[in-house]
Amino acid sequence: MIDEIVDRIVQFFSTGLVEKIIKAFLVLCDRFVNFILSLCESNNYKKKDETVDVLYTSGNFLVINKKHDLLINSNDTKKKTVQTIMRKQFPEYVQDNLTHDFYFAHRLDFATSGILCIPLNKNACKEVCQVFEEQRARKYYLALLRGHTDFDEEVIDIAIGEDVRFKDTSKKMCTILEDELCQNPRRSITKVLVLDRGYYNGKPVTKVLLRPITGRRHQLRLHCSQIGHVIVGDYTYSLKIDTSPPRMFLHAFRLVLPNTIENLDIQTDDPFTEKALKYKWKVVEQVNSIANAFDIIDSF
Repeated sequence: MIDEIVDRIVQFFSTGLVEKIIKAFLVLCDRFVNFILSLCESNNYKKKDETVDVLYTSGNFLVINKKHDLLINSNDTKKKTVQTIMRKQFPEYVQDNLTHDFYFAHRLDFATSGILCIPLNKNACKEVCQVFEEQRARKYYLALLRGHTDFDEEVIDIAIGEDVRFKDTSKKMCTILEDELCQNPRRSITKVLVLDRGYYNGKPVTKVLLRPITGRRHQLRLHCSQIGHVIVGDYTYSLKIDTSPPRMFLHAFRLVLPNTIENLDIQTDDPFTEKALKYKWKVVEQVNSIANAFDIIDSF
């Protein structure tokens, strides 16, 4: 009797059924673990999406890294904006006497990511506004441009005004080169320094550091477009609308604000590295390194 039971046990294990059961069990465990991880990841993304990335904070300033495709503020309180996110994240900084809750001393376009400095009191706001007004702020942007430029350094000096075709919507500007369409043009200057040439999704692209000397609306986007190298993902100023890029590749990379209250020099990580763009961006020629780029662009 015992021998028969032993024989049956041996036969059961030798059929491979146990191996199949174990494999099925392991598959179920793997799926369960992946499900739990996906829930955690989803919650993390949700939490990250509901907060701003703080680069620096003090008693006078809060400096954040604004996400792309995000408004700074809106009269529509249902829209997700920097204002609505910060109101929840930093209720202690809300200024009840302000329409939009915070001292937004300068702006970034909806599609542009990067450094946004928010003064936390009236004196700091006054100081920063004066720095921008007197053009003492030093702003540096990273961008990917369509095509390979035939220059390594360039100064673009083209006046920018309002496009009369979009007067009511106030969504588009134009340069003096479009004479009959450009209303109230003002001198606008942008410095361009090539960092790398390569390919994004197989198409020629140039990575540049931009330094606007003046601060006109859509200045960088217009100037790049006017020299024949539109910013990748800039649907507004592209001759042919290209919806393949996930965003406009323009990022406020560094901001220097000399002031009597607290000097600021803030820089973010580079969001346009090969790794950050999941290797859709491939560098084939490095012209200037970021380590030396600021000194070079300041010198010409």
